[in-house]
Amino acid sequence: MNHRQQVAGMRAALHSLTCGLYVLTSGQGTAAHAATITLVIQASQRPRRVAVGVRKDSHIYPVLHAQGTFALNVIGEEQKALAASFFKYTPAVDQQFANHPFEDGPATGSPLLQEAVAWLECRTVEEANTGGDHGLFIADVLAGAVRRTPVRALSLAATGWSYGG
Repeated sequence: MNHRQQVAGMRAALHSLTCGLYVLTSGQGTAAHAATITLVIQASQRPRRVAVGVRKDSHIYPVLHAQGTFALNVIGEEQKALAASFFKYTPAVDQQFANHPFEDGPATGSPLLQEAVAWLECRTVEEANTGGDHGLFIADVLAGAVRRTPVRALSLAATGWSYGG
């Protein structure tokens, strides 16, 4: 197997990893930011922690550093268009990103999308992967709720989109 074949094999294998789609939000008011992300895991049960991966060249990365808090908005399996809305920077105006209203979270003030099927509010405790192109933020879960049951989160595989590799 030559180098090109090896790289193609690694990319194909990386694309097979399962991922959900989430909208990560941070900041408040007109300084609020939102971005669709795919790398989210529960990192610990005690204490309750999540890990989220964020591209270092994204508009939301410096906001996460400045705020130290964020919200994860879980996107439902029928909400592909909602996920696509946050692939690019969308300014916050009058408690909404474009036509997507949000409310301030009770624990951090981070925007909670009213259309999301569930949400978590988190406080960053550390960042890992300093040498990579994504920061991996480890965060304590401070609050959360389910807006619609049953929760069926949108998976990257179900969209036909791909990321990474």
